[in-house]
Amino acid sequence: MILFSATNKLPRNTGMNVIPVWKLYPTLCFCKTVQTTTYEVVNGSYVPSTQTKQEKEMKDKSSAKLDTVGAFQKLPMVMPSVDILHSALRKAKRVLPTKGIANIAKRERNRGAKQLDALMKELVVPLRTYLESFPKKKYLHPYERSLIELTLGDGNYEEVLGNVDALRKKVVSVGKEHASFCAKSLTKREAEERLTEGVKKIEEVFNHEAQVVDDLLHIAKTLRAMPVVDLETPTLCLVGAPNVGKSSLVRTLSTGKPEVCNYPFTTRGILMGHIILNYQTFQVTDTPGLLKRSDEDRNNLEKLTLAVLSHLPTAILYVHDLSGECGTSPSDQVLCFCSPVGCKGKDKMVGNLYGTG
Repeated sequence: MILFSATNKLPRNTGMNVIPVWKLYPTLCFCKTVQTTTYEVVNGSYVPSTQTKQEKEMKDKSSAKLDTVGAFQKLPMVMPSVDILHSALRKAKRVLPTKGIANIAKRERNRGAKQLDALMKELVVPLRTYLESFPKKKYLHPYERSLIELTLGDGNYEEVLGNVDALRKKVVSVGKEHASFCAKSLTKREAEERLTEGVKKIEEVFNHEAQVVDDLLHIAKTLRAMPVVDLETPTLCLVGAPNVGKSSLVRTLSTGKPEVCNYPFTTRGILMGHIILNYQTFQVTDTPGLLKRSDEDRNNLEKLTLAVLSHLPTAILYVHDLSGECGTSPSDQVLCFCSPVGCKGKDKMVGNLYGTG
């Protein structure tokens, strides 16, 4: 220890080795923390943002999904409910007890518990795989969301997925309950009876709501059959009243024979033609005719036209028949042309083709 005098602050002579004051080198440590804040530019001003980096990445990921189509073609092949059940029963019966159990009662209850657990998993795993493979509606392209609503009705897609998930949870609950019950058997006979009872109960629960699995199969089959729209190819969309000659014009403009795109909610096919000009390919398609009425009164065909105009990057060519022989008066055709139906907030090329019969 170094002692300093009270007068001149010099160290006293205490018989110890004294370090001169000019050789003392004090060290200062600074701890500096950096706090960052994210700002967004809103109307020319910086506004603090509470969004974390992870939330931003998730938002960017979800928005990226909205920019593409083709999710329907990636849907899984759903097995019929009866096939799922028969496969699960067959695989569960093959499960053997754990090796090395000499006691007959213990071996039998081990076998029963393992078979019930295997039966439960063989039923649940396919359902969980289906639920994970079907995309949530909010992650779909707006055009595909519109097709789901037109095909299945508003809310039915989510309802069927919710019913399948509810069935999965019931099978898990009943399966675990009876597997645990069987594992507590005291005799071989009791274990066999509880195994039979558990299999019967699980099968009964699954069969009671197996229709939801078949509904999911129907949805997957229907959506996979939807025509795929190529967003990268420039597309010209012909719009107009019914019977004005849009389909004939598609056949005339197309380089080859137009293909017919069928949608499950209508028996009318949609013509999709291709134009090859200077080694570049363009798409030209007709749309179901639009009538002069409110959106609430439109049928599925007209709603398909609105979905195409609202959500797909297309140029629009309005086709008019001024002779009135199409069934819609020229004035109503002009009103349909002037109304911003399906074109709100979008820049589109608009052309007019007038036919005389």
